This record gives sequence, structure tokens and C-alpha cells, in this order.
Amino acid sequence: MAKRIGIAIDMTPMVDVAFLLLIFFMTTTQFKPPEKVSVELPGSKSEIHVPETKTIILTLNPQGEIYISDENLAQTALVAKEDLVSAITTWRAKNPAAVVIVKGDKEADYGTVADVMNALAESNTLRFNLMTDLKIEQPKGKKKKPAGGGH
Repeated sequence: MAKRIGIAIDMTPMVDVAFLLLIFFMTTTQFKPPEKVSVELPGSKSEIHVPETKTIILTLNPQGEIYISDENLAQTALVAKEDLVSAITTWRAKNPAAVVIVKGDKEADYGTVADVMNALAESNTLRFNLMTDLKIEQPKGKKKKPAGGGH
């Protein structure tokens, strides 16, 4: 009976290709730029996702300042309340198919939010989205256990 000859497969080329692909994807991936205006969003139960392209974002911070930007946040401009209607109209003219998103801090003044909504109505932008964080609720009937191990 003839002896079987063992087969050895050299894995070095496959590992090289895997690392080359990893390096390629790491160097060509575009990461989301850091936000110029940081806000803490209010919570909601809605799971609707915001589109990643073709958006106009109106950001309201707790100090009552209003910023307008595009989806990649490359152009962010501080807008005065009295110039808000013309700013929205100008940005909508640049990109008429864009989805308008209002991104307000949960501590933002209600009057500022109302001013933004009035400006959207005046600029004939009757459809817009309010951005929120997903609020996770405890299932009903389950109570939180108190911290600590005392009896």
C-alpha cells in the first residue's frame, strides 16, 4: 500500500490579501465629521431613521442660537431669528428635494422652537422632521431593584 502524501496549503498569500483589503477600506472610508454644535436631544419612542443624504438641519442649542447646515455639516451657519425665513428659503433653493430636520436641544426654549416652526411655515416648508433620541422603557410590571445589597 502506498503512503499518503500530506497536503499543505500556504495561508500567507490569503492573510496578505486580507490585510491589504483591511488597509484599503480603512483609508478610503469617510467618517462622519464632528458636530460643530453639540445638542442633547429629547427622547421619544419613534424608530424612524433620518436620511443620511439630502438633508437641511436646523440646530437649536440651549442658549437660543439657531444654526443651519447640510447633511455633511461642511457648511454650518449661525442664523439670526429675523433672517431665518430667508436662510431656509435660500438653502431650500439650493437643494429643493432636501428633507428639513429640526434638531433641538431638550433644554431649548419653547419660544425658539416655535419661532423656527413659524419660519418653516412662512418659507412654505410644511414638512419637516424633529430629531430625537430613542427612549428605551422598562417593560411594565418589572420594578427596578434598588442599588446595594442590603435587606
